[in-house]
Formats: sequence, structure tokens, C-alpha cells
Amino acid sequence: MNDFLQSEEEIINKARTLLEQADGMHESARPQYAELLKAYEKLNKELRRLIRLSDRSQNKLNTANSKLASFSTKLSKYFSPQVYQSIFSGELDVSIQSKRKPLTIFFSDLQGFTELTERLEPEILTELLTNYLTEMSSIAIRWGGTIDKYIGDAILIFFGDPSSKGNKEDAINCVSMSLEMLEKMKELRSYWRDHGVTRPIKARIGIHSGICTVGNFGSEDRLDYTVIGNSVNLASRLETNARVNSILISEDTYLLIKEHIECESREIIKVKGVSFPVQTYEVKKKLTKSSQTENSLHESIPGLLLALDQSVIEDQETAVSILEEALRIINKNK
Repeated sequence: MNDFLQSEEEIINKARTLLEQADGMHESARPQYAELLKAYEKLNKELRRLIRLSDRSQNKLNTANSKLASFSTKLSKYFSPQVYQSIFSGELDVSIQSKRKPLTIFFSDLQGFTELTERLEPEILTELLTNYLTEMSSIAIRWGGTIDKYIGDAILIFFGDPSSKGNKEDAINCVSMSLEMLEKMKELRSYWRDHGVTRPIKARIGIHSGICTVGNFGSEDRLDYTVIGNSVNLASRLETNARVNSILISEDTYLLIKEHIECESREIIKVKGVSFPVQTYEVKKKLTKSSQTENSLHESIPGLLLALDQSVIEDQETAVSILEEALRIINKNK
């Protein structure tokens, strides 16, 4: 743009020189030429003024965009990434609304943290809690979990909204996330020991899969994107009943993950607000492809349908008797 303005200025100067010299110019054409030159200079002056205004407007626009980007980055810290993206993409309307859908709910809590709040200085406590929540949140986001809220040292996360990979995949991701969190806790305990926490802090995790109500709750002035319902209550009770450094899940979650994650049957518990007893399972580890093949068999041919899952069988003798009876019938009709 500067080159263009400089070129225009050179043309005007040449025109002035020609007008002053008047070489080869008819006397009657001089007034018209002078008038045209004056109009051209006026246009050039107006052009320069508009360019200056445009530059100032662009600078203001750039400054406003920078402020907006900074504000947006700060605002994103108060939302789960999925919720933040849904709001700014227009997928999620910022109004009081909710929906019922299947979700997998995660609750975690730290044993011994309350005692720490009485023994440690606030600054050290804040640093440790921030370190813990940062590590856990990073794992949750990587697995696709929606972080609902932090309640002191407790964390509520759900899978299946605002985006979902299907009920089964959501449940598998949630439990896989939990296993990674327990592994990370081993590293954090070493870090905390270096900061004066001599007694090991241990985590308990509860997970349940079921129908929940999820959406914006609150008032016209302040909204909270969260999840409510008996399924949330059940996940919380499972966390309370879990052993330290372990993951306790409901049968609903177990049925979704059993082909991919090894679990051990635990006690049946009664939960306030739930009319039926809840069978629980403790998560052990991920199954490798070879172990999945060894523990299960699914085959079908005309007249025979076999669906064997060793991890579910509780009465081995009865299972063997059923298979022996099936073989006897097949051999009898050869």
C-alpha cells in the first residue's frame, strides 16, 4: 500500500511540473488540466485519510480479537473441554434444558485427605491438591470423559455426553481411565512423600452405567452443566464401598466391559434410594487378546449355539455337567 501511495504522489508531482512548464499544452486547456489535477489531488488526499482510518480500525479489531481470545482461554478453564466446545460451536444452547440418556458415571475420593487438611499448611495443601487434580483431569480428558465437578478432593466425571462412542465403548473408556489413574497415583505418592506427606494417600473409585438426566440446571442468571439421578447416587455409593486403591463397579457396568477387562465378583450391597440389591465387581486389569480368547468361546452352527464366558461362571461343577450332558446327547445321536 505504501508503494502505491508513493507512486500516486510521483504522478501528481509530474502533473504539477507539466502544468507549470506548459510545454506543448494549448493555453485553453490549462484551466481544465489544472481543475482535473486539483480534483485528483483531492481524491488522493481522501484516499490517504480512508487508509489511515482503515489501519486504525484494523488495529482496534486486532486488539479486540486478542482480548476475546484471551478471555475465551480463561473462560475455558471453567468448563469441561467437551462442554466448552459444544457451547462455542453452537451445538449446546445456553438455557435451562436437560435430557435423559445412558451414561457411565465415575466417582473418586482420596482416603486420608481430610486429615491432611488439618496437618499441612494451606499453601502446601493447595499445591498438592492442584497437582493431583491436574494429573487426574489430564487422564480424564485423554479418555474422553466429561469432568462434571471437583468437590474438594473428590471428582465426578461422566462418559456419554455431550459426545458418545456408544454405551459399551463409553464404559470401557471410563474403566480404562480409572485403571490409569490408579497407576498415576503410585507416582504421585512418591511426589507427595518428597513434600512431607509421610502417610500414603489412597484413592477409591466407584463406577455405574445407567440412565441419567444431564443438561443445564440452575437459574436464568447462573447455569451448571451437570448430571443428576439415581445412577449418580449409585456411583457415589459404590465409591464409598470400594476398598482403597481399587475400583468398584455395578453389574450394569460389568456387563458392558467384561469381554475387555478382568473383574472379580464382590458383595451385594443395598443402596439408599435404590429398591433392589446391587451386585458389585472389583476391577482387576485389562484383558489381553490372548486372555480374552482363553476365557471365552462363541461359536454357532445349525443346531448348536455356544456362548462361553469363563469370567462370569460362578458354579464350575454345574457348568461342566451341562457341557458333559451336551456331549452325551451329541454322541448318542451320531
